[in-house]
Amino acid sequence: MATYQTNAIVLKREDIFEADRIYSLYTEDFGQVKAIAGSVRKINAKLSGHLEPFNIVWVELATKKNGDLFITTALSYQKFLSQNTLPAQAALFAKMADFTCFMLKGSQKDEMLWSYILESFSKADKIEVDNDKFLSAYKSDFIKIMGFGDNLEEALWYNY
Repeated sequence: MATYQTNAIVLKREDIFEADRIYSLYTEDFGQVKAIAGSVRKINAKLSGHLEPFNIVWVELATKKNGDLFITTALSYQKFLSQNTLPAQAALFAKMADFTCFMLKGSQKDEMLWSYILESFSKADKIEVDNDKFLSAYKSDFIKIMGFGDNLEEALWYNY
């Protein structure tokens, strides 16, 4: 069983089985990965508070024999959502995370994209006007970094 340690942003989570969750993470060293956290929905689970969406976490990932990744340790060190976050800002974060997950296929390290995603989420927490304009600019710059230029339709078709 190999283990890996990296920084990641939690983009999505989905309940599976009785007490487990599968997380979509964008990692600094491996790109996008999906990893399972076992028993994280139990009341006394120590990982659950750290693995909230839109947290930046240090994670330790372990591979099992079948190739699945499991989160063995997680420690959050920055939260983009706070108690004072407005619902419109939370919705913006969710749309940015959905777009990011949709556009990224497979795990590929990209330092420029990692920096851009972190910077964009930091800025999104502070904007007070026109979330749609900010989201449009995020998508446009995201596909430019991915190498599609200004053609959002081509990028969406390619990833469909």
